[in-house]
Amino acid sequence: MDHLGHVLIRSDLNVPTIEGKVLDNFRIKKALENYQEIEKMSESVTYVSHLGRPKIEDVVSKDSLTLKPIGLEMSNILNKKVDFIPDIDNLASVIQDSEHNRDEGSRVYLLENLRFNKGEVTNDNIFAEKLSKGFQTYILDAFGASHRIHASIVGMGEFLTCYQGPLMTKEINALNKVLHNTAGGYTILLGGSKISDKLDLIKNLLPKVSNILIGGGMCFTFLKALGYEIGNSLCEEDFVGRAKQLLDSKEGSKIVLPVDFGVTLSLQDGERIEILLENIEKDHIGIDIGEKTVQEFSHILYNSETVFWNGPMGIFEQERFCFGTKEMAEIVSNLPAYTIVGGGDSVSAISKFSNIEKFNHVSTGGGASLEYLEGKELPGVNIYPPLII
Repeated sequence: MDHLGHVLIRSDLNVPTIEGKVLDNFRIKKALENYQEIEKMSESVTYVSHLGRPKIEDVVSKDSLTLKPIGLEMSNILNKKVDFIPDIDNLASVIQDSEHNRDEGSRVYLLENLRFNKGEVTNDNIFAEKLSKGFQTYILDAFGASHRIHASIVGMGEFLTCYQGPLMTKEINALNKVLHNTAGGYTILLGGSKISDKLDLIKNLLPKVSNILIGGGMCFTFLKALGYEIGNSLCEEDFVGRAKQLLDSKEGSKIVLPVDFGVTLSLQDGERIEILLENIEKDHIGIDIGEKTVQEFSHILYNSETVFWNGPMGIFEQERFCFGTKEMAEIVSNLPAYTIVGGGDSVSAISKFSNIEKFNHVSTGGGASLEYLEGKELPGVNIYPPLII
């Protein structure tokens, strides 16, 4: 690989922060995994990213969605100063600064939230050119934002030598094991609250899998479609018909639904009661899968060769409702299968209840992962050659 000169890296540093503190640094750690190798090939390294969806003229939004806390966290991880650049107008000074401080070695920088600039979200060519000024190489390493037609995703190829980053390539290769699996013994474990987010995913992958195990709030829309009493449990009424179509389809028998639940009478202060599906009453709220379901899911998972997990099995954030998600985290982490975990809540769950290192691949992709597995072509995927390091 030739020397890269001054390098601009589009990472996905979109992590939760509150009052200037990073709550979960998983994505930051992943973004920095290849920093040492890239640093050896470059004069300087500058990271750019978005955070949230700021309203550009809103001062409060800018205060709460600044990347300053992320820069401090990057410094801690790298054990090296990360210089924060408050505005794109100051970006050109990066090159001058690094040229004047060659004796200090390669410098590392972080630009303020890209989405504070209207040109980022409108894919403005003038903004892309301004962003590229003074750099020689652009590395697109933000799979989590690759479904957006934004300047930093699709607009840089005209101005710089561009590569697909190593983390992004790793994400694509892992998800391709799910998307193009033909070996059999392939199980998907789906949870989360909304069926509407996952219907296209289920439809696309159902012909390719052995089983789709469904827990979380989304399972109640399927159960309603089958005529079961679900009480006051979460249900997306507008999608009951589509759920019924999937269940009645040729591949519908692959969908495995819970047989028992943890239910409560109140999300605020109610106790968890474990009952069979057929015993759910009108005032019950389903908040978790039950022990029999855990056993059934576990048996299927242990007989699988590939497992993809997206979405918690219940309201795991509350200690009294975390049983199913905690059990699944422990089970999936100890499977002999190739295991892939995708989605922010799933990553939070395995961080809380298991060891993230015990999974073969933990995706940083979020919504982009789901869209990719739905079979959609993402604007930022495979548009540049992969960076070999």
